[in-house]
Amino acid sequence: MANAAERRKYRRYDLSIEVQVKPRKRVATAVRTVTRDISARGVYFDFSEKMEPGSELEFELNLPPDLAAGKSVRIRCRGKIVRVDSSGAEGTTRVAATIENYEFVRPD
Repeated sequence: MANAAERRKYRRYDLSIEVQVKPRKRVATAVRTVTRDISARGVYFDFSEKMEPGSELEFELNLPPDLAAGKSVRIRCRGKIVRVDSSGAEGTTRVAATIENYEFVRPD
């Protein structure tokens, strides 16, 4: 039986990138956190609020200049939560979400 790494279509990178997460059905402000890893179609991060698999969310990744040809790049994404792990730091959960669509955000 193949393990999870062998089943993945896209390579995962262990990157700590600033991300602002907002569940789509809530009016609350986005919560800032940091990714644990990222791929072309998914992201894994710690989150301070309770999340449920299947929930839709919006998030914005802020790629630093050293990862984006010398310029900061913001990417606005929409996705769905596919897994929630309780193994995060105290008061947080770890969330795995898909990246279903994205757009590059122009600098202000």
